Amino acid sequence: MNNVFAFHGIDHKSGVTMISQSVAELIASQNSNVNVLFISLNGRKNGEYIQEDVKTIDDFKLQMDSKLIISKDFVRDCKFKNNLYILGGLSNEQDERYYFPDSATYLLESVSESFGLIIADTGSDLDNGLALGAITAASNKYLIMTQMESSLSRYEKMLPWFEKTQIKFNRFIINKFSEEDPYTLKYILERLYLEKERTDKIQEAGDYRQAEQEHRTLMRLKTDNYLEDISTIANHVSEVIGLPPTKLQRKNKLWKNFI
Repeated sequence: MNNVFAFHGIDHKSGVTMISQSVAELIASQNSNVNVLFISLNGRKNGEYIQEDVKTIDDFKLQMDSKLIISKDFVRDCKFKNNLYILGGLSNEQDERYYFPDSATYLLESVSESFGLIIADTGSDLDNGLALGAITAASNKYLIMTQMESSLSRYEKMLPWFEKTQIKFNRFIINKFSEEDPYTLKYILERLYLEKERTDKIQEAGDYRQAEQEHRTLMRLKTDNYLEDISTIANHVSEVIGLPPTKLQRKNKLWKNFI
């Protein structure tokens, strides 16, 4: 499914929800004629950056199990605002054992034609059935990590597993990036054998705590450096599905709040 993008974190500190939701919001705000779905397919609800109540995957479990997903009903129930649609993750995290990879694959296949773009937050645990199903089904896979040693060493540990399961990431994102960090981009690229052309960085932002308190993404807080970096990621996504590049306005200029 070429319009499905799976964002995965190498560990729970990577910031995968913030990034994937921000990309979905930005592309939706710039392409009013394109339906964009942001979907949490992992073992958590992941509603940290959403102020409103949204449907969760629990609401569709019966249809998923019985293979009776009706796309038009799904689209109606998941509408968030304008052309942005959101489906939250599990309300009860203890229920993750009842979801299997083929459930996520079936769901994505059933609704993919109703959306121009689907961005799946697959968390950081591939032992989860929903996450594994989504990342396997997605044609486009982005891996998010940080400059921390724990993040880099986990990637090295997981690499043989990725290769064994034939999971190949199209792009890599270094989140919370600081130019002052001793783990430079050059060092990370050389150590992990990553290609510079397929690696992006998102600068460290000081508004994370405010974003969590207000249940909004950094994109909606209009943090300039963050907007520029998210725009770069969004442009990679847009290019794949044939959309024009994003055009940003600084927060000290007129900003049309999408949400």
